[in-house]
Amino acid sequence: METKPSGNRNVWLVAGVLAGICLSYIMPHEPAMAVSTDRNNKFAMTTCFVSPDLEAVFVLDFLTGRLTGAVMNRQGSQFVAAYTRNIAQDFKVEEGTEYTISGGRAQIQGRGGNQYGDTIIYIAELTSGKVAGYAVPYKLFNRRITTPIPLQLIDSFPFREAIQAQ
Repeated sequence: METKPSGNRNVWLVAGVLAGICLSYIMPHEPAMAVSTDRNNKFAMTTCFVSPDLEAVFVLDFLTGRLTGAVMNRQGSQFVAAYTRNIAQDFKVEEGTEYTISGGRAQIQGRGGNQYGDTIIYIAELTSGKVAGYAVPYKLFNRRITTPIPLQLIDSFPFREAIQAQ
């Protein structure tokens, strides 16, 4: 004896799709925020968000030990803020040292009249055995700032014993 497909399946399918659409409409929407990092043996580059809709780009030059970065304005027509920091001095290593860099989300309270962006830059170095976190001073700029703003070292911690020079 053959059984006929029930019409109830189609009703339940349509009800499930409609319920899914209704739930997706009323649930809060979280934008996907991702940073990208790339490197070779002479420099590393990372991006991070200084505000929910503005991204900064940072380049760490291994040859000089300098971290530089910039933020594009909302119209996407020019960089409005430039940043710099001598990382080699912070880690007390020589120029030419290799590092690892990554950007992350943070809500750091301002210090000394500075307002920080919604990001922190993490840098690790093997010889010193340290990881350091840098805050990005940021507020909405209306015009281009030509003098680079120094990045703020927040804190560091050792992840291994420092390598002693022989």
